[in-house]
Amino acid sequence: MKKGLLTLVSAGTLVALTACGDMTSDDGMSVEEILNESISAMESLESYSMTMDMQQVMNVGDEEGMSINSSSTTSLFLDPIAMKQTTEMNMGDMGLGEEAVMEYLTYFTEEDGFFVEDPTTGDWIKLPESFMDEILAMSDAQMSPEDQLKPFKEYISDLSIETTDDSYLITLTGEGIDMDEFMAEMNGMGMENMDPMMSEMMGDIDVEALNYEITIDKESFYQTESTIEMTMNMDMMGESMTTEQTVDMVLTDFNEVDPIEVPQDVLDNAKEMSEEEMMGAGQ
Repeated sequence: MKKGLLTLVSAGTLVALTACGDMTSDDGMSVEEILNESISAMESLESYSMTMDMQQVMNVGDEEGMSINSSSTTSLFLDPIAMKQTTEMNMGDMGLGEEAVMEYLTYFTEEDGFFVEDPTTGDWIKLPESFMDEILAMSDAQMSPEDQLKPFKEYISDLSIETTDDSYLITLTGEGIDMDEFMAEMNGMGMENMDPMMSEMMGDIDVEALNYEITIDKESFYQTESTIEMTMNMDMMGESMTTEQTVDMVLTDFNEVDPIEVPQDVLDNAKEMSEEEMMGAGQ
């Protein structure tokens, strides 16, 4: 479980392995050696913090693009798994003349479950147990580095490495990804647990451009930063939609996060959502 969750953080590292070849850093380490050291270091972590900023612009047909910007701060403890996350989402003015900004908290522990604050009312919602089973199953399924490499190795067009005084910067670029093949190769990695409607929609996505850069600390081999820039095209109900997305992540506080607990008032007052309500909310 712990390795599966960390795999989500180290995906950029794993993606690059198949294209390493004999490429070496300025200090003589091969890319494969650097990546292996980083994977090992990240898998041995007990806790860390992460900040993430995401900018997304969606253009449907000839309509003006809709922008969504979000930022989050996450504290993550890994054994047992527990998380506290603060999220702010700005969805622009949405035609209302003023920006729509939502802020909310999220808590998760293996013992108590997944709790989300309703940004409109401040009330707390507990997600159904079946939802948690799917999330944890996907995490378990992503524990194999070999399986993780399969969806990416056919689409890597370029890989470069830069060495600074204290870090290694590894950059991956890819274009023209066939998402039908990509999603097919994701079978066996937990994607079979994805909602059928979402899986069908993902199958219609064409990744036009991808740029993925990760920063690895030279002393600890922890992954300290990553930036993902991606342009995707998708056909939705006969309309062509293009999404441009940039995600910036910074990891800190390695092994310095205190154990996380769901506050008692959240446990006492959260309303548990049924599977039917969960499905209705997603429609």
